[in-house]
Amino acid sequence: MIDTSQFRTANRIILLGNAVTKLKNRKTQFMQLTATQSEAIRYILKHYDEKELTAADLMESLQLSQSTVAGIIQRLEGKDLIFRRMAEDDNRKSIIAPTQKGMELEEALKQTAVEIEDLLLHGMSVEEQKEFNRLLQRALDNINPLVYSEK
Repeated sequence: MIDTSQFRTANRIILLGNAVTKLKNRKTQFMQLTATQSEAIRYILKHYDEKELTAADLMESLQLSQSTVAGIIQRLEGKDLIFRRMAEDDNRKSIIAPTQKGMELEEALKQTAVEIEDLLLHGMSVEEQKEFNRLLQRALDNINPLVYSEK
């Protein structure tokens, strides 16, 4: 017989993820972005001046499939938040960068992220916040090799 406490943690993580996504969707609605689109543009804004960004970078960073990232890029481009150009060394590869309109969202996106994090960590001491993040990272480190393996 399986004890329900054996799957309580995964269920709570799913519920937490869903709640954070719904809240982020609500908070980014005024920018006409979904939670995932906002994470993609935030990543682009944070890294575009460090290196030439590609869809593969977004796939790895956001841990999303190629088709999902292709749709996100298409939507962000359609909203004039990013633009694509061909890589000089490989015509099959597109380089992604923010437009001026995309760059203008940076502060609002940062503020939204701070608000959500504050809500998520509300009532936790600094030590509890560190431990919560450490344990979340450990859980990700445990499961990611199984989810994102080559098999």
